[in-house]
Amino acid sequence: MDFYRLLRIASFTINQALCSTVLALLIALPAAFFCARRQFAGRRFLLSLSAVPFCLPALIIALGYVTFLGLNGGLNRFLILIFGLKEAPVKLLYSFAGLIIAQAFYNFPMIMKNVSDAWERLPQNQAESARLLGAGEFRIFRTITIFQLLPSIASSSMLVFIYCFLSFILVLLFGGIGNSTLEVEIYKTARSTLDYKYLLSLALFESIVLILIITLYCLLEAKSAKRTKGLTDKIYVKREKIRGWKEILSFSLTMFFILLFFIAPLLGILVNAFTSSKSGAGWPSLETFARVIKSKSFWPSVKSTFLVGIASAFLSTVLAFIYSCFLRLKENKNPEKSYGALKVLPMLPMAISSVVLGVIITRLVSRGSPIHLIFLQAFLNWPLAFRIIYLNLSKISDECISSALVISKNRLDVIRRIILPLSIRSLISAFGFTFSVSAGDTTLPLVLGIPKFNTLSLFTYGLAASYRFNEACAAGLILSIICIITFSFGNIQKKSKLK
Repeated sequence: MDFYRLLRIASFTINQALCSTVLALLIALPAAFFCARRQFAGRRFLLSLSAVPFCLPALIIALGYVTFLGLNGGLNRFLILIFGLKEAPVKLLYSFAGLIIAQAFYNFPMIMKNVSDAWERLPQNQAESARLLGAGEFRIFRTITIFQLLPSIASSSMLVFIYCFLSFILVLLFGGIGNSTLEVEIYKTARSTLDYKYLLSLALFESIVLILIITLYCLLEAKSAKRTKGLTDKIYVKREKIRGWKEILSFSLTMFFILLFFIAPLLGILVNAFTSSKSGAGWPSLETFARVIKSKSFWPSVKSTFLVGIASAFLSTVLAFIYSCFLRLKENKNPEKSYGALKVLPMLPMAISSVVLGVIITRLVSRGSPIHLIFLQAFLNWPLAFRIIYLNLSKISDECISSALVISKNRLDVIRRIILPLSIRSLISAFGFTFSVSAGDTTLPLVLGIPKFNTLSLFTYGLAASYRFNEACAAGLILSIICIITFSFGNIQKKSKLK
């Protein structure tokens, strides 16, 4: 085992995750301010981008960057046409800078949404007192507001760091020569060598780091929840129009970078999907979609995507509901206890990456199977379902549960008659969320290497790997529509009014 190689890979993994998180923060914080405190056209659309990291797979984002920022991408073609250049001026992809940009802009909406929600509900008594004493807005921000926002900033940044730390597809495509993260190294080592000691060292180091990060994340999230517990959903400050040249400049720069590195790559997928690379037909053309749909692997991959997605989402939702009921009833029985360990327990699957799980399965059995894929996805996704369902159950008052326990035969009767009816919408939301995550998962199917088995994400990845980018964009667009519809189906459910 090469200790120095392990150290270098671990260092690169942490470094790229940290740099991606910092860049995401630099974009998210000004965007959060404008969404929370200013009124402008497109505000709701900007906030809606927070769903993109959850409902659009990383593979789709990778396709977008290839089609827009690649050497033959839309941006380079535009610059060559305008300035009469002989070669592509933008060479960001397949480098450390390209990887950081892709990951930061893919994940920044999560920080933006969480911080914006907290920012617009901050009490203004301290800030108003500071204004009366003559403090300027920037001084108020750096001495008061930033400390009020710190728990939400820290917890959301930690979540982005975890996602970037575990990034696989984006690193596999954009990491550049010689750059490999722990996830990619584990995958490549499992495919090319049988160095089990090295594999174990990689997996062990990664899991230890993840456990430390997730523990810190849970502590930060608990602190954030405690600080915002009494704020409800009230907006304390009325949003005003953007004012002053400094705000106009900051807003313009923020929107420019979001349009360039986030919106434009997504539009690049749309443009390439409706562009034919063979017949020379004008835009829009459905010829690329026709070739994709007529492919022998397309419909079997769609069928597999739905079967695996439905099965894994069902298992995730059921497991999360059972555990949420167990935890909520224990809280009702002993309300003075916090049950912090039981709340952290559902986060533990995040400490084991999908690549590590896939490699373990391929080492234990001769061949992976769809059953393995279903159970592994359910194991990895049920924490997401738990967060949705438990948040809903926590809104059921202790008085309601206690009264039901008095008049009911047993706890199962309380769950069936009271908790389940009040949880239907959260169950639907959890199912839609976990289904979209499962449908967009490329990592586990790729690592398992199931014979004669294809999902739509794997089908899209195969097209991209064969440099058939127009067809990959068309297949990716179909996959994106499936993920967006299922994700939105769960999230359009109105919140239950629990008393």
